[in-house]
Amino acid sequence: MGGVARSICRTAYSRFFMKNVPGGACRYSSSVLSVAECCVRQVAGREEWDALYGRVATPSMVQAWAYGEAKVAAGGWSVERLVFESAGRPVAICQVLVKRVLGLRVAARINRGPLFLAASPDEAEVRAVYGALRRCWRFGLRGVLVLAPGLAETEAHRGCLKAAGFRARGATGWCSSLLDLRLDDETLRKKLSSNWRNHLKGAERGGLCFDVSTARNAVEWILARHTENMQEKGFSGTPVAFLRELQRHAPDDFFVCRALQDGQPVAGMIAFRFGRSAEYFIGWYGPEARQAKAGNFLLWNAARAMRAHGCERFDLGGYSSSDGYGRFKQDMRGTEYRLLEEWIAF
Repeated sequence: MGGVARSICRTAYSRFFMKNVPGGACRYSSSVLSVAECCVRQVAGREEWDALYGRVATPSMVQAWAYGEAKVAAGGWSVERLVFESAGRPVAICQVLVKRVLGLRVAARINRGPLFLAASPDEAEVRAVYGALRRCWRFGLRGVLVLAPGLAETEAHRGCLKAAGFRARGATGWCSSLLDLRLDDETLRKKLSSNWRNHLKGAERGGLCFDVSTARNAVEWILARHTENMQEKGFSGTPVAFLRELQRHAPDDFFVCRALQDGQPVAGMIAFRFGRSAEYFIGWYGPEARQAKAGNFLLWNAARAMRAHGCERFDLGGYSSSDGYGRFKQDMRGTEYRLLEEWIAF
C-alpha cells in the first residue's frame, strides 16, 4: 500500500473511533472503514442481514437476527451487526451484543461468529476478517470484547487469533453435532449407535406419540416446565424472559416438541429454526421419561419434524462428552464439531 493510501486508512481509522454518541459510547461511521485487507461496516438492515445470513453454509442460532433482537428486548444488551468486505464483496458477517453501564460501552460479546459466507474460507481470508475485527477493539475505547469464535478448533485457526492480537480466555469452546437431514430415515437410523437405536425401537413399541406445535398453549407449557426444572434442580438456565422474547420475534420458528404417553407429555423440548437449520435449545424430561426411553423418541422425532419444516441440518444443541447426556447425544452419530475456546480483546 502506498504512503497516500496508508494515510487515508489511518485517517478513516481515527474518524471511526473518534465519533461518539451522547454518553460517550463509540459508534460506527456510516462510511466503510478500511482495516488491513478488510472493510468493516454496519449492516444496512434486516433485508441485507437475512440475505447474507442465508448464504452461510452452516449458520449458528446465536447469530440469527431474532436471537439478537430477543437479547435486546429481554434487557441488558444492545446489538450491532457487521459486514466484512474484501475487494467490494462481503466475506463474513457478525452479530455483536453490547453491554453498557450509564451509557458507556463496557463490554461486547460475539458468540459463534463471525460467520463466513464461503463454506471453507482460506487462511488469508480468516486472518483478514479477524484482523479487522481486532482493530475495532483497540486501546480500550470500546470496552472489552469477549469472543467465542465460529471457527473449528485447529492450531491454524488458533494462530490466526494470536496473530490478530486476541488473548485466550481459558473458557472451553462450543462442542456439538449436526444431523444431516438431507438423508432419509433409513440412512439416519443406521448411523445411530446400536444401543441408541434399540432404545428408540423400545419407545416406539411402547406406544409413545409425538407432537410438535408453535401454538401459544404449547409454548406456555414448555416455559412452565423449564421454570419448574430450574427450581427443582437448583440451576440457572436460559432465562424465561429471553425465551418469551425469542418466541415473540420468531413465532413461526419456535417449535415445541413433546413425547406423549397415554395422551400426557412425559418429555418436551424447544427446537429453534434459523434458515435451513434448526437447533435443540432447552429440554424437559418428566419422571416417566427414562423408563419410556422418551429422550430417544423425542430427539429422533424432533429432527424428523424439522426436516418436514424445510431444514437440512439439525444441531443437537451443544454438549460435553464427559457427561451422560453428552454421550447420549453423541450416540446419534451426527457430524461432531468443536469450535475454538473463548478469547478477549481490549
